[in-house]
Amino acid sequence: MKRVPFVLAGIAALVLTGHLLSAQGAGLRITYLYDNTIATQGTKPDWGFACLLEGRGHTILFDTGTRPDVLRDNMTALKVDPTRVQAVVFSHEHGDHTMGIDALPAIPGLPVFVGEHFRLQPAVVAAFSRMGAKRITVTAEKPIEVFPGFTVTDEIVTGAAYEEALVVDTPEGSVVIVGCAHPGIVLMLKRIAETTKKPIHMVIGGFHLVQTPADDVKRIIADFKALGVALAGPTHCTGDEAIRLFREAYGDHFIAGGVGTVVEAPKAASVPRCSRWPSSRTRLAERDVLGSRLPEWCSDNHEGSGFGGRE
Repeated sequence: MKRVPFVLAGIAALVLTGHLLSAQGAGLRITYLYDNTIATQGTKPDWGFACLLEGRGHTILFDTGTRPDVLRDNMTALKVDPTRVQAVVFSHEHGDHTMGIDALPAIPGLPVFVGEHFRLQPAVVAAFSRMGAKRITVTAEKPIEVFPGFTVTDEIVTGAAYEEALVVDTPEGSVVIVGCAHPGIVLMLKRIAETTKKPIHMVIGGFHLVQTPADDVKRIIADFKALGVALAGPTHCTGDEAIRLFREAYGDHFIAGGVGTVVEAPKAASVPRCSRWPSSRTRLAERDVLGSRLPEWCSDNHEGSGFGGRE
């Protein structure tokens, strides 16, 4: 696969399409395993999100998508060995972020970080039992370290929305991974900046702006820039129009999503490069991402979502 590198002044990130990497000098590698679109042929798109984080000798799975078979097939296509997963972090309770966990093999003692208010489906709880996983409860009191440099935020709450993010400490600042940002993406970033006392360098994941008016999205982008966010990678429930606005605003500092996308953050800012994205990208039908057919679990109405029953 061709790469067309170019320099981003003062920004350290190498973005690739597909799982072709040079890990030399890389401090963090993020691979998209589940998304509404694909960036690598041979993978499958589906509504949901999951990504694999590798760095400092550790491997973390953030969210697991909706369908175990899709996650399993994408891992196989991208040559990701699921037995290497050392921890799982759930961003929130919705099925498009949790139901895919049954793709993982039995890994006795595998820590799974779950918010104390998350209401998981029986199938997810059954997968924990089959795998021999250990549930780690995340509360609203304080963040929890997963491994050195990798931290799950405290459970961030607005109304009935409970969510947590994964924060990675890098020399350039915090790299933040979110699932759907139901409490509000800007609110979550402000909380993270206040807690870590560090600048936010990169944010990727679902920003839940699929039904947000364009003017409000523009204000959110302005808030990102006021917070000093250097690289933005909105995907999943962000919505095509909001993604387009972020792409326009961030230009070469925009990270396109899709299964097979790989983002590398070097250990030091001395190799600030990334690659350009292909113009074509395989998507789900627009009606499955936007408008009236938006899946219920990605709406702000958590009641009656079909994924709301308590354990």
